[in-house]
Amino acid sequence: MAEYDEEALREDANGSWQVWSLQMQKWKESVESVDIDRQAFALVPGSSKLFAAFNTTMSSVATYLHDGEEVFEGIARALLDSAIEYMEMEGYAEEEIARVEGEMAAL
Repeated sequence: MAEYDEEALREDANGSWQVWSLQMQKWKESVESVDIDRQAFALVPGSSKLFAAFNTTMSSVATYLHDGEEVFEGIARALLDSAIEYMEMEGYAEEEIARVEGEMAAL
């Protein structure tokens, strides 16, 4: 059986993948908070088409960021799940396993 480093799995999940997941979530919130109304485009010829294109693009960016955030969170969850499985196989104490399960629940 391959050797696992439970601490390394947890550090990778919490210190890297989850950090990026939260960053993407913030970016998505920033994109969604952009509040430009139709009147802001009124001076531009063809403003209705430009406004529609702008909204479509912003929506696409928000969807992209949401999907990326979900992927990064999923990777973090998989790493923590692997750490839990390893800990169970190695007979770690229940409170130690519960601590990692709590980390996963916090994602």
